[in-house]
Amino acid sequence: MTSTTFKRILVGANGTTGSERALEVAISLAASIHAQIILLGVIAALSAETQAEGFGLEEASKARADLEKQVRSAERIARDQGVDVVTEIFEGDPEKVIERKSEEVSADLIVVGHRDIGRVRRWLEGSTSETLVRKSQVSILVVHDHHSL
Repeated sequence: MTSTTFKRILVGANGTTGSERALEVAISLAASIHAQIILLGVIAALSAETQAEGFGLEEASKARADLEKQVRSAERIARDQGVDVVTEIFEGDPEKVIERKSEEVSADLIVVGHRDIGRVRRWLEGSTSETLVRKSQVSILVVHDHHSL
């Protein structure tokens, strides 16, 4: 009987095509090595200004619905492949939520998507995958979106 390094894989999803690809890769990997998957949907919280002004609330509601649909679909696919899967959806700062949850569940691997964004946007918003690679104590697998290749 062989032992695998990765027994618990946390995969972060945010409803984008980049996270869709990360989910596919994480499920495939988990199925092949008999690892558990924690599907972690994370939706960035609206700023206080946005909430106070009421702008973007419909867009945020649609983003949450898209995320929930993506995560539930991935959960079904994982179960169909015999993968032990736990699903949770949180609101908050993606890097902090992913880091906190990975520690809580003792994840061996974190899988996240990556998409190309411009320098100004990266400077303003940051990059979840880059931040996790720099700061996480857990191994990180960054999966590129097909469209950015």
